Amino acid sequence: MALRGATLLHRTSPTILPSTTSIATKPFTKTMDASTRKRRQGSIVEAFTTRKLLLAFILLILGTIFRYTRSNNSSTHGQERTWHGGHPAQDRTGSCWCGNEDGYCMCTPALSVDIVLYEKRRGNEKGYDVWAVRRRDTGQFATIGGFVEVGESPADAMLREVEEETGIQIPQHLAQAHGHKGSKSSTQSIMRLIGVYSDPRRDNRRSNVSTAYALEFNPALMSTKDGSGIPKAGDDAKEVVSIPLEDIGTKYKGDDWFADHLTILLDFKEQLIGEESGTRDRHGLGELADDIARSTC
Repeated sequence: MALRGATLLHRTSPTILPSTTSIATKPFTKTMDASTRKRRQGSIVEAFTTRKLLLAFILLILGTIFRYTRSNNSSTHGQERTWHGGHPAQDRTGSCWCGNEDGYCMCTPALSVDIVLYEKRRGNEKGYDVWAVRRRDTGQFATIGGFVEVGESPADAMLREVEEETGIQIPQHLAQAHGHKGSKSSTQSIMRLIGVYSDPRRDNRRSNVSTAYALEFNPALMSTKDGSGIPKAGDDAKEVVSIPLEDIGTKYKGDDWFADHLTILLDFKEQLIGEESGTRDRHGLGELADDIARSTC
């Protein structure tokens, strides 16, 4: 019994083998550990990046909700209104800022500038030429000009529009008048007021009031972007053309001109040349209307 027990003990006892772990396997273990660490680090970075993107998305949604709520609770809101004007005169739609509480709508006309850029003929040839632009959208001739931006004076807008559409650069001090006329310290502007044009029929796009100026192109005082001394088209102008003043209202009339720009040019023509120009009787010259509302100098 003792022998059988001893034999059983021998059979059931675990066989202890020599250790198979050697120095050569230790680097492999270390390599596996480093690889694992890299994978874990990559997982952490990926999770962190995902959380950042998720947070940014949540903030974007919250910001959108905030702006929407704020706009709905604002004291003003945009609202479409109907105005009567354009040519032909008819009801047209546009947007206004209206108060939520009192319902009052600020449907004020836009403010723009129109510039009649003219030049006295050089040499012994008498007369004047007018620089006009051809619009890209309608193909019609137009005076130089555009809308006055927020923070601009009409004089600043004139300088900007002339440079954008023709490349002519005018020194700032030449456009501003300072002091009382006749005083020693006064300076006179090179531009002259033609008038204010406010007829609701003048522009199909919106109710628009324009301040029209005459500006004589003087290469001795002004420069051009390319140094040529010749106006060249830029911005939304398709081309810049020189038109003899005497041809305005005769050769170039009616639908050749955008909006009421023919009326502006004919008013300028009368102011510059006087009644002898023969344009006092303007019936049949193709103006937008015979009774365009305006205040001229």
